[in-house]
Amino acid sequence: MTVQSFLELFQRYGLLLIVAVCFCEHLNLPGFPAGVIMPAIGVLVEQSALNLPLALVLSVAGSVAGSFALYLVSYYGGAPVLNRLFGKSERFQGFVSRCHERIERHRAKGLFLCRLIPVLRTISSIPAGLFRIPATDFLLWSSLGITVWNSALIGFGYLCANLILSRL
Repeated sequence: MTVQSFLELFQRYGLLLIVAVCFCEHLNLPGFPAGVIMPAIGVLVEQSALNLPLALVLSVAGSVAGSFALYLVSYYGGAPVLNRLFGKSERFQGFVSRCHERIERHRAKGLFLCRLIPVLRTISSIPAGLFRIPATDFLLWSSLGITVWNSALIGFGYLCANLILSRL
């Protein structure tokens, strides 16, 4: 597959891919690191005829949907389901504990803070569900944090691609 054919595929299915990739990334699936994915989305949007604001909105929608799915698993399934899904890894439990502390201290506003910290940003749905933070608070504060994060990284990729290509 050539770069041109990939860009044509992205042109055709890019908006759907943005939603799907962001959804999967917020489910904590391996192989979906935001530090690579989000700037790459920005580069691909710049290279195609896709609309940057629409791509940002869809990335936030996919991310919030993935976060909410993990929140619901935590809310209704609790710790036993999470241990079965994610194991009892000390490293994972450490991340959950750090989120737990921030959310316990700041409640729903702690979600906003967690959404801006790498690794904690996708795991924060778990303690939010376990603490049974109201869904409206979860969606509001998560959406705000996710919007800041996605906009910064996608915008960075878009601007870098624009700057580099304008000099060629």
